[in-house]
Amino acid sequence: MKIILLEDDVTLGDRGAVVEVKKGHAVNFLLPTKKAIIATKGNVSMMQNTMQLQNKKIAKEREQHQKDADKLNEITLEFAAKAGVSGQLYGTITTDQVVEQIKEKAGLEISRKKVALSTHIKTAGTYSVKIKLFSGVNVTIPMTVAVELEEPKEKKEKKRKILD
Repeated sequence: MKIILLEDDVTLGDRGAVVEVKKGHAVNFLLPTKKAIIATKGNVSMMQNTMQLQNKKIAKEREQHQKDADKLNEITLEFAAKAGVSGQLYGTITTDQVVEQIKEKAGLEISRKKVALSTHIKTAGTYSVKIKLFSGVNVTIPMTVAVELEEPKEKKEKKRKILD
């Protein structure tokens, strides 16, 4: 089913783009949440006219987001998480944690919806985080995850009462 995106989406595309999606995804999610409209000739021409009127505004926003992207290219995200003896993290590194660390290191407030992690991060290693700041302004930030090993707990000896 062809639709026109009304919002930027990390996986589908930019606002105003005509994309092909599965009918179920469009009918059950994109259309009811007003993130897209059906791509008819009238809707396509309406969206093109709207986009032409907003090009100047978009150019100014793109410049600002490009400056933000330059700031983000200079940082590396570093996380330390507790893990068991096997090296498996007790939780995962979430997009909220990524956004929080970006705010601390670069001073930028980014919506967690603009952050895309390639996989669930459950082990130590080097990963990359994709951030879509604006249409055509994408940043990939390196991220390292270190493990704080937790030592196994010693078994406590149970005290038994001896009855006389």
